[in-house]
Amino acid sequence: MNQLHHTSPEAHDHLGLREGGRCSYPTGLDPTGLLSSATSPGQSIDLLGALGLHNNSWAGVTLAPGPQQLRPAYYLQGDYRDLKLPAAAFQQVSDLLRRSPEFTISAWLRQEVGNTGSIVSFAHGLNRYLELQSSGRKNEIRLHYTSRVDSKVYVETFHYRLADNLWHHVAVSVSGSQAELLVDCHPLYKRLLRPGAPDRNFTEPQQLWLGQRNKHYHFKGAMQDVRLIGGPHGYLSLCPSLDSTCPTCGQFSLLQSTVQELTRHLQELSERLVAAEGRISKVEECDCQKSCHVNGTVHADGATWQRGCDLCACVVSTHLTEPVFSLLPLNFHFCLDSQHGEVQCRPVECPELPCKHPVNITGECCQSCLRHCLFYGAFYDHGELVTIKKCVECECHDGSMQCTRIDPETMCPKLTCPPDEQFSVADNCCKFCPDINECQQEGGLEGHHCHQNTRCVNTPGSYTCECLAGYRRVDKFNCAELDECSTGEHNCDINADCINTQGSYHCVCKDGYTGDGYSCQPVCNQSCLNGGICRSPGKCACPNGYTGPSCERDLDECATNAHRCTDASVCVNMIGWYYCKCKEGYQSPVSDNNLGTLCQGTSIV
Repeated sequence: MNQLHHTSPEAHDHLGLREGGRCSYPTGLDPTGLLSSATSPGQSIDLLGALGLHNNSWAGVTLAPGPQQLRPAYYLQGDYRDLKLPAAAFQQVSDLLRRSPEFTISAWLRQEVGNTGSIVSFAHGLNRYLELQSSGRKNEIRLHYTSRVDSKVYVETFHYRLADNLWHHVAVSVSGSQAELLVDCHPLYKRLLRPGAPDRNFTEPQQLWLGQRNKHYHFKGAMQDVRLIGGPHGYLSLCPSLDSTCPTCGQFSLLQSTVQELTRHLQELSERLVAAEGRISKVEECDCQKSCHVNGTVHADGATWQRGCDLCACVVSTHLTEPVFSLLPLNFHFCLDSQHGEVQCRPVECPELPCKHPVNITGECCQSCLRHCLFYGAFYDHGELVTIKKCVECECHDGSMQCTRIDPETMCPKLTCPPDEQFSVADNCCKFCPDINECQQEGGLEGHHCHQNTRCVNTPGSYTCECLAGYRRVDKFNCAELDECSTGEHNCDINADCINTQGSYHCVCKDGYTGDGYSCQPVCNQSCLNGGICRSPGKCACPNGYTGPSCERDLDECATNAHRCTDASVCVNMIGWYYCKCKEGYQSPVSDNNLGTLCQGTSIV
């Protein structure tokens, strides 16, 4: 399991980039176009929409009213749901994170009081790699991330009470090695992630979960418009009035990389200029010839020709002009100090051949393939050996198969073991000495050294000690019993007891639950109505708007004062829900008045 490290909870003011509401820049840096060109949010992926909840029936998921009128909201309840994004959506999200050094996780949430659950989680098995989580027990928002520096898992904790059963807009922006938390469009925290930026390279078998991590940390409450946004200032899509003129940490990192790259190019150009000046000074001192003379033949400057199995070139202009060089083969070696015509040669390039044993042919520069053989219905390359029966070996020679009988007395290797210990192997002409089976004897030079909880397995010339089932390797010769129950390496249901046994374990469902121990369901003698779920033995978990042992009665939120309508509105009860109606003399600019918060007084003319 990957390790968990806590980073310091103190905010790092020197990374805040704000002093008195204005942007401040490090000494020597100016807010150029390199920093401000990417202030608008980039690509956005709707994670709730990718689940396709509106097209299918999901256990523990129901439609619910939300603060955004044009987008569906969903209420998540119970511990038996499976909100895992499909592979295509996972790949789309992974590609966005991989190419964007800055991203934002944005969501509208209404979390039940006391609930601790994952909002978005990249995980595989017991390991989490990037996860946004809210704890209603400790009033914390947590960002779990895998560091790109050491591949360990760290957690950054923000103290905030999100689980209050009220709608909140939560946005966590990560820019390079800096993270910022905004709630309801208010910037609350800005932290430096240590020891460095999160790893954004996610591949299968990792999975992307929404409202849970595998079968654990179920978020309970309502969700709406959960998004992953690439690029800087991703929260601006829902908080357009916030200041975005300050460059992000990621933009500063991009600027730093750009400056370093420009500095490197400038250094290379300076070095090439110095070298060019040196060559020009030599050219001014010499009388350069314009051709090469080879055995009475004159070759022009830059000409190439073949001599035997070599490819040659006349390189008299190598210290004059570099464009001539680009016309010549790359593997030529140029003598830059020569003041006269000079011939440079290299072997001709030969193509790759499709045969196993190419041969050299007199008068040719490159090797060639000879004819293959058809023998007993199979093709063999020239030089390939095949044994058709004991002590007879055949070789393909340029299309003809030539067979030779092997004399064991003169052609087999000498053996060191006594003749009575030598043995033969099928289809093999030569005899062999027996292998020592170390597993037949314990200790000594010819015995094994496997200890208890292991099994000795003989191999040619050696042996290995295999661990018995339910045991874990300690070293090459020892294995220890694995207590899967205490280490958590078992597959028992959360409502089952794990019982360790020698070399294994088994699972038993707790009282009030039924199943095989690996999957346990609560037992409810009564039926749970109106979307209720049997959460624990004999108890139905009712959705909002219903009550009673079987969720059979409508909950009158208006009569019980369980509503959240403001003073400018009145509560109107419906079967299973309620809504807030603006009082007389008040009206809302939109049909969804957000529990009456948008009801405004009107003047009477």
